[in-house]
Amino acid sequence: MSRYRNPLCEEMEQYLELLNKTGHYTKTIASLFRELDRYIPDNTEKGHCLSKEVIFEWDKNLSCSPVTRKRKYTELRGFARFLQTEGIICYIPETPRKPSSTYVPYIFDENEWNRIIMEADKLADSLKQTGTDMPIVFPMLIRILYVCGLRVSEALALQVKDVDFTRNCLNIQKAKRKRQRLVPLKKSTADLLYKYFLRRGMLSVPEAYVFACEGGKPPSQSWIQRWFAVTLEKSGIHQVRQHPGERGICPHCIRHTFTFRSFQNSGDTFENTVPFLSTYLGHENIMETDRYLRFSYELYNEAHEKISQYTEGVFPEVDR
Repeated sequence: MSRYRNPLCEEMEQYLELLNKTGHYTKTIASLFRELDRYIPDNTEKGHCLSKEVIFEWDKNLSCSPVTRKRKYTELRGFARFLQTEGIICYIPETPRKPSSTYVPYIFDENEWNRIIMEADKLADSLKQTGTDMPIVFPMLIRILYVCGLRVSEALALQVKDVDFTRNCLNIQKAKRKRQRLVPLKKSTADLLYKYFLRRGMLSVPEAYVFACEGGKPPSQSWIQRWFAVTLEKSGIHQVRQHPGERGICPHCIRHTFTFRSFQNSGDTFENTVPFLSTYLGHENIMETDRYLRFSYELYNEAHEKISQYTEGVFPEVDR
């Protein structure tokens, strides 16, 4: 029996079955079909089930981010094309233009970060997972993210052989756009990481992942996000989302915090600091680093004048 009630219920089930057989992820498409099911009248001819009027009514009631809306339209177009191969002529909607990013990072102040570290260190007790190494892995992971400004994916890809305790640095081999780089470690962080390796018995296993689950593989990013959300809650750090689908505070904010704090503490001119930060962070160019800082100085007025004086006339303004 079909889970949908509209006249296209059989075609919807067939389409999902076809995608499942070819290994496609269908959960979001099934959710899309449930949404459409509410707006397609029962007595509609199949060719009119996806009319402009039906799609307009569905779109009008969407409550999601622009990125999610674009994804839904892409999935809807795929189903409409499938219907046409089945001999059902229907309207194929245009995909919305690529939405601009609505992401605004959260910059942690020193007091907030100290609370995060304190609560992360206590997760073994609060989550009652003392029989696993994960409460040890997570606090070490977020320390590395904060001290080194790594992307979460870069940290999770680290292996023991990528850590050089002689020179106190990390060899980032699996970076965005394959931009490999060396990242220095503070002596105190290197010492802590060495003790972490000893505790987990990893020093003699060069291929081992630095941040690994019991099976030897790195945890998923969703796992990191869940533990990070718990830590934020216990630290008393809250953010009210301004619209549905907003990204909110996430582990990537640690990288933004590193970038902004590094700029604040550099004691050098902007033109000398940004190229260094750009290389350190593995950015493609200094415009990407400038965008990171623009995110931040909108929240911290004391940096606004210093950044604006440098960027004025350097980066082109684009009329929308």
